[in-house]
Amino acid sequence: MPNKVYAAPETALVFKDSGGDAVITLQNLAAAAGRISAQYDRGAGSHARLYKWRAKMPFETAPVVGEYVELYLAESDGTDIDGLVGASDAALTAAQATNLSMIGIVKVQTTDADTAFTCSGYCLISERYFSVGVMNTTADNLQNDANAASITFIPVPDEIQD
Repeated sequence: MPNKVYAAPETALVFKDSGGDAVITLQNLAAAAGRISAQYDRGAGSHARLYKWRAKMPFETAPVVGEYVELYLAESDGTDIDGLVGASDAALTAAQATNLSMIGIVKVQTTDADTAFTCSGYCLISERYFSVGVMNTTADNLQNDANAASITFIPVPDEIQD
């Protein structure tokens, strides 16, 4: 009889202004500006490669339908960091983002301010260290409330059962 392969989600990692697993200052992130998170250390040893991400992006003022926020992944082996973004929560430039892996976008669906537009997807993370980058390509600032915007990563290792 063939084995079944199930997804076995593990504990979520949250990237937000404070109180999460890694800091990324998204409060009031300006239009046409970017931010890279502090680097998260998955630790030594084996880890899931597949991660489900979920991003929530609310705006301070009425955003324009169809505009979007870009999400990026920066990985590191502990010496070299994609995009030369560093290991701390900091500004992210468009030039740096060109050497990161885009993992998705969060689109504006309505002009309602304070709506936490939410999108999710999957990405592969192979290195021990990683950071998430956010480029606000819209004409509006993100919401000016701490922790209103966030990105969550859920490790999803395969589990083989017979």
